[in-house]
Amino acid sequence: MLATATLTLKKVITLFALVEPVAMIPVFVATVEGLESAAKIRFARTIAISVTVALLVAAFLGMPLLALLGVSLGAMQVGGGIIVLLLAIAMVLGKETSFKGMPNTGDNHTVTEAAIIPLAVPLLAGPAAFSYVMANSTWHDTLDLIHVVLPILTVGFMCWISFRLACRAEHEIRKSTLDLVERVGGFILAAIAVEMMATGLKGLFPALAT
Repeated sequence: MLATATLTLKKVITLFALVEPVAMIPVFVATVEGLESAAKIRFARTIAISVTVALLVAAFLGMPLLALLGVSLGAMQVGGGIIVLLLAIAMVLGKETSFKGMPNTGDNHTVTEAAIIPLAVPLLAGPAAFSYVMANSTWHDTLDLIHVVLPILTVGFMCWISFRLACRAEHEIRKSTLDLVERVGGFILAAIAVEMMATGLKGLFPALAT
């Protein structure tokens, strides 16, 4: 039981570092700008649930599904990297709303639905997190399910906490500060996107790794 607890804790720490909800707070703040407080809280919960469900699906169905579709992990990393790079450019230019296809109609429900992608997938539950849970989700008995499922549930809860706190802190931050944070976040996302694509290209073309 101690070994299971230790392995579970290790997976929680690793998966949290891969999902990085704290690093995505600037993206979240830019996404929910202009929404009512209740809508922001609902969106934070929706994102957390979406990340949890996506990682659970990847853990139990990821490898068989990729094999069935004939899609390699490298291709998924390159595709996810392109999406993240486009969002990063939009954030730096202040056009993230247009990039996500969110109509400026004041319809909170429409806005939040449009913004789940790409914030939940692939920014939070991205190729790195997917590949990790797919590679570390082998289980043989019921006890093994603890270190497969619990880390994902824990990280999903951490995502909700991070964005819930961001909703409260946003009221105390000036618009100019939010704009600056958004653009800095865009630069960071661009770097993450390049790393994602580079890793994917090395997987697709092993000669690039030499």
